[in-house]
Amino acid sequence: MYKSLSFIFLFIPITLLAQSRLRPGQVYDEGDSIYAPAYGIKSVVPEGWMGMLPQGAEIFLLSSKKGKDAQIYVFADTATFEQLKMGWMQGLELSEGRMLKSDGNISTKGDRMHSGVVLTGGYNKAYTGYIEARCSEYGRCLQILLICPAAVLEEMKGELDKFLTGTSFVQPVLVSANAGFDWKLFLAGKHLVSYENVVGTKSVNELWLCPDGSFTSKLKRSGLVKGEIGNYKGRKKGTWETKSIGATGTLLLKFDKLPPVEVDLKIEEDKTYLNGRRHMALNATGCK
Repeated sequence: MYKSLSFIFLFIPITLLAQSRLRPGQVYDEGDSIYAPAYGIKSVVPEGWMGMLPQGAEIFLLSSKKGKDAQIYVFADTATFEQLKMGWMQGLELSEGRMLKSDGNISTKGDRMHSGVVLTGGYNKAYTGYIEARCSEYGRCLQILLICPAAVLEEMKGELDKFLTGTSFVQPVLVSANAGFDWKLFLAGKHLVSYENVVGTKSVNELWLCPDGSFTSKLKRSGLVKGEIGNYKGRKKGTWETKSIGATGTLLLKFDKLPPVEVDLKIEEDKTYLNGRRHMALNATGCK
């Protein structure tokens, strides 16, 4: 992100505010509402565009569906125009070695500020950029970065303007990032693995949770099972269930021919913990 600023933009679909937050990889189509409660920003995915929060990213990405090869990066921050202007002049690194910075012509009018962008570090020479910000009375700013072929820049700036004009600001609300986290939705189809060390070179316990409610476990040590591992060691099968919503919860594992086991669940900074031990969440293969 900008070297001088930190950007975190948590989007939540308005209709699902009390149930779930936008998860990495989920696609939002044109007309879908998006909401950033911590910044008091509401908007809608524009016609002819699709939106997504890429895995491991903190910037919402809008991609044109009109074959224009244009992308709009949406991010927000608690800042002033002066702070944003400083960041624009210093530059933005969207990926390693690829820099974007203001061309020096920064204009401000009312609650909006914009500038042309210079692309360096491997960008196609046929492409160019444009950045615009809009700030609210609550001290929050929405920034929109456009990257597209120079031949369609003016057309895409019009699309960006529609999105920014259609965005509204409301009183920011502090919401726990995982307040509406749906554990059943998240765990279905996951392969959960704990490792012997932080490097992740040797697996200790593995758990495959299938969408149909069945599971397979492969346990070598205690951890997933509290206390002594006993008869739970090795490969076992059964069914699983959870009704938990929020940052913490409980997973019930009903083993075939063994007593059921309750597992404490926790998600923190997008990391998954079972009984307090970090587990990698991978896609489960072999589920029906």
